[in-house]
Amino acid sequence: MNILIFGAGAIGCHIGYCMYNSGYSVKLICRGEHYEQMKKYGMHIKISDNEVLKHDQVIMENSRFEIQDDTTKINNVEIDTIFITVKLGDYNNTMLQSLQQFMGVDTAVIPPCTKLPFWWFYNLHKKSSEKYNNIDFEPQVSKYFVRENIISMTMWLSGVIYSPGHVWIKHIQRGYPLGAVFSKMNSHAEKLRNIFNTTCLSPVVDDIRSEIFIKSINSFAFNTVAIDREFNNFQLSRDKYSQDCVRKIMLEGDQILDALNIPIVQSVEDRITQTLSSTEHTMSMLNDYKSGNQIELSYLWESFNSVCKIIGVEMEYSRSMYEKVMSKIFAI
Repeated sequence: MNILIFGAGAIGCHIGYCMYNSGYSVKLICRGEHYEQMKKYGMHIKISDNEVLKHDQVIMENSRFEIQDDTTKINNVEIDTIFITVKLGDYNNTMLQSLQQFMGVDTAVIPPCTKLPFWWFYNLHKKSSEKYNNIDFEPQVSKYFVRENIISMTMWLSGVIYSPGHVWIKHIQRGYPLGAVFSKMNSHAEKLRNIFNTTCLSPVVDDIRSEIFIKSINSFAFNTVAIDREFNNFQLSRDKYSQDCVRKIMLEGDQILDALNIPIVQSVEDRITQTLSSTEHTMSMLNDYKSGNQIELSYLWESFNSVCKIIGVEMEYSRSMYEKVMSKIFAI
């Protein structure tokens, strides 16, 4: 099986590590100094359980592990699975157009899961309202995909690029829960789950749509509060007010699942405990904020705002927190 990973941040590199160490061929797309260092010296990845180092490996480029900075340099190969693991600011027409040549009729594609995805209303269960089934609220993105080939995957682990070419996975919570959006990709999704379970974790999930929602609202809530308070996970775990803010956002978001009769597969308290179990982690958007880099929070909020407008739900507290944090960001 040939795997293409577009976006070699910490998560993209870890997926490459998982696929490669399970015996599959990996094509890794990255850029800049990170690309230059990996091209010359290989991908250096450390995997820890918070303070305890569990694994340390360097994967040099070879016949099964190809490192490129452009898709045009990948030739004469049929891709079985594409993981899109770019920052949301880079998830655009140019990037998606560059992947079209690899999207065959049976190529599984795993889009970003940080925000509510364009396909979130696709193939809704019968118990959900029929009037929302197959609504497409992001057609400028969906036009590049074969909807039946989409596999949804969330990413519950904490990682960082601590220097170009060097990745540190600090803690793995639930790993990579995944599932096919349509039945066509069920067997492919099961194969990917088995691959991940040889090197990491990929639990069987009851409802992948609920998983995606929970991951997205988790990311929105924790990143919003982390930027507002300027706290890392350890500090958040010691601060009741911060946790109350996270809790309010999550509970407000759960109204969307209730409105569509989608099960809530993980309680708010479990989500908070799970996230704060990564005591060595700092939320990615807080890192970006402190570094002066682009922050993805607006992409997350707009996805929730779009869904709220479609189904008639209000997230007033979440909106107020989002506006507060964005005012802080733009005040810099």
